[in-house]
Amino acid sequence: MPINLFKLPRLVGALVVAEMNYQEIFLLSLCSRRTYSLVKKANIKVPKLEFRFDDFHGCDKFEVRVVTNTQKWLPVTSLLHVPELKLETILSVRLGLDYVADTNFCLWRKKGGTFRHRMECANEPIAIQKAIQDHLNSIFHYSETNQLYLSMKCKGSLPNITNVGEIEIKHKNVDPQFLTNVLTTYPDHYTISVVSRIVGEIPKESPFFQIQNIQVMFLCGPDYFHNFVGRNMRLDWVVLTDQDLIQVLQKWISNEAYENLVSLSLSIANTINADLIRQTIEFEEYDPNESEKRPADYVIDIPYTNFFNHKYSLKEAFVEIKRITDGKRAFLSVGATHFDLLVDTN
Repeated sequence: MPINLFKLPRLVGALVVAEMNYQEIFLLSLCSRRTYSLVKKANIKVPKLEFRFDDFHGCDKFEVRVVTNTQKWLPVTSLLHVPELKLETILSVRLGLDYVADTNFCLWRKKGGTFRHRMECANEPIAIQKAIQDHLNSIFHYSETNQLYLSMKCKGSLPNITNVGEIEIKHKNVDPQFLTNVLTTYPDHYTISVVSRIVGEIPKESPFFQIQNIQVMFLCGPDYFHNFVGRNMRLDWVVLTDQDLIQVLQKWISNEAYENLVSLSLSIANTINADLIRQTIEFEEYDPNESEKRPADYVIDIPYTNFFNHKYSLKEAFVEIKRITDGKRAFLSVGATHFDLLVDTN
């Protein structure tokens, strides 16, 4: 039985809206100025917004999801940029108070009874993308940074999104110039995950190496961590030599480089000599009789793709090293195909 929200007491109406899922809330906000106002008054907040820019049957798709505190993704809306509207039934939607767009509206039911919707629109992409972000910021009272997913399959310009803090790039290949374009377009970035093969050398002065948190999930070389000046780096398939790692450790210990480093985690494609690397530095092994001298665990909490909270046990697998200039300590684990350097931030 339909409910007229406007005949309910204001508080009850807000409670009804708050029980809706994010798609329903978004669609309700499009119905009229009154429903838009009702949604805003419900004071619904979201933890994080993610904007996804991908390909769908040859057209660019602009999708928005909510990222929960437990790293679940909940749909909000989806927009397909098309050259022209093909369906006879055209709906005009109002985003915020000023922007109006003609759309073909698609609605379908998924297994389990949940539904999805998609708007198809021929409006200028940059304008409607901004209108959608402004609308969502308004109804969800949102001012935090956004996540952005980019697929190299898309043909149009980079999406017109502001306040982007976390970026994921996914496709077979990506070139250094594209990385530069992305990072200059979204200057508020602090984390990037590249799930692509980077073809070509990234210049040492590239803004890529200035990012605070970097994850690269395809084959790369030692220049990635040699040129890094940020805080956290994870390379999931890197080719290097023993000397490359010795150089990293010696520069950190002498404070010649890596002053801002918090963690460096490497999965190594070739085999290294872990004993030789340890012989080049002074370190202290774990003493179970004095376990209180170091934390029991070390947690890395970076929003990398496919890498959520990772906890390391700082026991026998790790040795302790110290920086000469200030006595700051770090914990090192090095094996035939892995290298983890974790700086104590306490």
